[in-house]
Amino acid sequence: MLRRYYEGAQADRDQTFPREQRQPGGLLRPAVTVVCATLTCLTLYFAFTVAPDQIEARSLFLAFAIPLTLLLYPAWKSSHASNPSLLDWVLALAALAAFGWAYWSADGWLDRFVGYNQVPTTDFLMGIVALVTIFEATRRSVGSTIVVLNLVFIVYALTGPIWPGIFKHAGMSPERFIETMYMDAEGIFNFITGLVATFIFTFLMFGVFLRLSGGDRIFTNFAAAISGHRRGGPAKIAVISSALMGMLSGSSISNVSTTGTMTIPMMKKLGFRNYEAGAIEVVASVGGGLMPPLMGTGIFVMSSLTDIPLVEILFYSVAPALLYYAAIYFYVDIKAAERGMAGMPVDQLPKLGTVLAEGGHIFVPIFVLIALLLMNFTPFYASAACVVMTVVISYVRRSTWITPSKLLTGLEAAARVVLTIAALITSAAIIYAVIVHTGLLTKVTSILIGASGGNAIIAVVLIGLMSYVIGMGLPVTASYVIIAALGASALQHMGISVLAAHLIIFWFAQDSTITPPICMTAFVGARIADAPPMRTGWESMKIAKALYIIPFMFAFSSLIDPSIAEVVFDTVLALIMFYILPIVVGGYWRGPVSWLARTCLLISGGLLFWATVGPYASSLVMTGLALGATAASLALARAGSQTQGAKA
Repeated sequence: MLRRYYEGAQADRDQTFPREQRQPGGLLRPAVTVVCATLTCLTLYFAFTVAPDQIEARSLFLAFAIPLTLLLYPAWKSSHASNPSLLDWVLALAALAAFGWAYWSADGWLDRFVGYNQVPTTDFLMGIVALVTIFEATRRSVGSTIVVLNLVFIVYALTGPIWPGIFKHAGMSPERFIETMYMDAEGIFNFITGLVATFIFTFLMFGVFLRLSGGDRIFTNFAAAISGHRRGGPAKIAVISSALMGMLSGSSISNVSTTGTMTIPMMKKLGFRNYEAGAIEVVASVGGGLMPPLMGTGIFVMSSLTDIPLVEILFYSVAPALLYYAAIYFYVDIKAAERGMAGMPVDQLPKLGTVLAEGGHIFVPIFVLIALLLMNFTPFYASAACVVMTVVISYVRRSTWITPSKLLTGLEAAARVVLTIAALITSAAIIYAVIVHTGLLTKVTSILIGASGGNAIIAVVLIGLMSYVIGMGLPVTASYVIIAALGASALQHMGISVLAAHLIIFWFAQDSTITPPICMTAFVGARIADAPPMRTGWESMKIAKALYIIPFMFAFSSLIDPSIAEVVFDTVLALIMFYILPIVVGGYWRGPVSWLARTCLLISGGLLFWATVGPYASSLVMTGLALGATAASLALARAGSQTQGAKA
């Protein structure tokens, strides 16, 4: 079976396996497949049965994930592209020993008293090995930034008494530090690692099998059928298909790499400049991590940090995500009108009825997932059940069959995909543990409250700046975990709700991926578009205005209010605001817009924003003033554009 597997379906493996990982040859090739498939099946088994205790389950996951990461990710650019080196094998075996020892010792550790019992030499040495291999796996898979950050936090934990002022703490000896990190469920094996070992893994698995059943093709055809014929059609296909694909991957870089290779050349051919095409795809892909129901992995961490049910967070995330994509859509539409870009010929586009008839059944597992979550099934169970359902329902149409070869590809690919974040999230778990055990959480809360003078607006701005700085070079999930641990309590102390505080941080955590100078997603889009990376980053910022505005609405508007009427009210006003902002920035609406009209529209946008977040939010007087000013400003803009058109 393995021989037939490797002889066929190479295209499926190319599309689902992370490109930066090795594809080893020889006997290692089937061995990696078997180990990856075993990890995937084991995780599915635990989803439907009673999983082991915390340390056992999480150490078992890491005993698979960390060695595999060290074998499949080259240590350096000059390393062998296919086969691991001797050092890779030594590190992988060391990681296997360290996490295997933790699994074996877990029951005995439960009888210890952390901070009182002596730390055995073997446990101490294995704890050091565990930390070293986690950091090396993190460096290889996502870069050295978070490793350096980890080392800074470890130094802080060990040198507590020498720090000045509020940062001073009792400190931890090396033995107690290793004991806390390795031999306790509040260290390496805390709830954050537990998330990636359970339902983050199964949600990623769900996305892999949806793709193997043709979900990406069906989503793209669906987007083309409903928007391809409109002006700027390829750009609108990029916006809609990236939103749908983002639900599968939750990764902006993966999203750009998948849909961007098709949509960016189409946009350039239509008339968009290379950096514009790249930026449109980039911001659309970033939104995939904000779009329910699968969102980014950070949303699962949020549910655990806040004790808010996942389905509730997803419910309140619908309106903000729609606003984000509406803002991008408005930008694309106005830009296409300015350039006179027609849509794609209807005869070259798929028919919506045909798309739904041939692939509409692929949407069923997504709706079932939502239903299971609403029925209070755990996310782990719900997502695992939908993985199985995706395989079963794929047999409705031959074009979506998940054949035995594809099934094996999916089992291997799911494990390979989780390797892209396993070491990263474990590193973030270590940072979170240090923040909690050293009391840094309360210290930073005090600093933020003092720096903001108790002003919630200033506090939100400071959180945004902190997210930008810490997020440089860090993936979104790691950035969110660190900022949430440091800053969420400060926002809550100022009267902002728990959910709003975490959504603010979660949205701000996205901005480092598109904001220069370090904007990883923008760099990927620029490479596909053959555009200047920094120019693409700045253009992405301009298009993704909602990413910077909506966090303030979380804090001060009714966008996540329990009242549906309040949510609809604020959403409508925000839609109008996001419609006029591209006119202000681009200076075009049915014709060139004068500076006077643009200024009036900017003021109108400010009034609309104030009508949702200000002290008179939701009042009829304030709303009437904002809408009246907007109507007058648009009339002025239209009159000016008609006059200029007549002169021309």
